[in-house]
Amino acid sequence: MPEGWFLTDDDVANLAAFVRSLSKIPPDPVRGDPARGAAVYAKSGCSSCHIQNGAGLGYGPDLTAIGDRRSAAFLQKAVGNPATVLPEDFLLIKVTAVSGETVEGIRANEDSFTLQIKDSSGRYHSFRKEELKEINKFRGQSPMPAFENILSAGDLRDLVAFLASQRGQP
Repeated sequence: MPEGWFLTDDDVANLAAFVRSLSKIPPDPVRGDPARGAAVYAKSGCSSCHIQNGAGLGYGPDLTAIGDRRSAAFLQKAVGNPATVLPEDFLLIKVTAVSGETVEGIRANEDSFTLQIKDSSGRYHSFRKEELKEINKFRGQSPMPAFENILSAGDLRDLVAFLASQRGQP
């Protein structure tokens, strides 16, 4: 790519908008009702783990504009059975320190000597591995329940429709 010294500020802004648009997922047909899905989102306590338009806790992924990043089919799988779509590096972990303190959460970072965990309240904990008595790693597991076992098929469709409708600014 040639140097951009000849681009105006407007050219740079337009180029940046174009590059950002490449990651957006086009909307696909969704059978549920987004308005009813918003009610399902609220009554199911989704905001106790997810942020959506600035409201909620940040334990799970931010769902603001999730419809731009994920298809309705992916959202159906993720809400129905989250363990089937976990990122490759995702790890649920529980540690017990030599002091007796127990922390469970999502691995935020790990190296040869330290481990950082984000707990369900969004708080980060940092440990030196030499201070840990026990480390339990739960590969392929998610702290999010499988809503296919909790919600009716209609509520699940509506929730997916609501999430798929969450799109950023054009």
